Amino acid sequence: MRSHQLTSPPEWSSYLLSSSNPFRPYILPFLSYTSILKAYTTPLLNALTQKPDLATLALLLLILFLSLKILNMLLSTVMFWLRLVSKVLFWGSLAIVGLWMWTRGPEGILEDLGYWGRAWTEEYKYFADRANQRMAKGTQQPYCSASGWN
Repeated sequence: MRSHQLTSPPEWSSYLLSSSNPFRPYILPFLSYTSILKAYTTPLLNALTQKPDLATLALLLLILFLSLKILNMLLSTVMFWLRLVSKVLFWGSLAIVGLWMWTRGPEGILEDLGYWGRAWTEEYKYFADRANQRMAKGTQQPYCSASGWN
């Protein structure tokens, strides 16, 4: 009984290239591509190893390129969520206004707008009068003093 051992690489390579391998027609084109790739990459790798400054520069450029790609992905993600939130807010507010118009009707909307207009006008007049009184007394104080809030 033979134990299950891994076969050595020469056995695998000889099997891959043997005529009994059913996948040989698919493997041979791949091997030709790897030889072409090896022919182009070997001079490049030799140049990089003979000139370490060039290798350092290439590595720096690669790191810069990858970091910019990651930053671009992050920016795209943030912009997606900002656009999504703005669209949800716009369409949600449009739906709320439509629901308000549906439930209150035209007369109810005019009543509500009149009430809110009067309330805002009263508040504006109150604060304007208060500011005018302070200016007339000459006791214009900052909103926050050393002793605490006014």
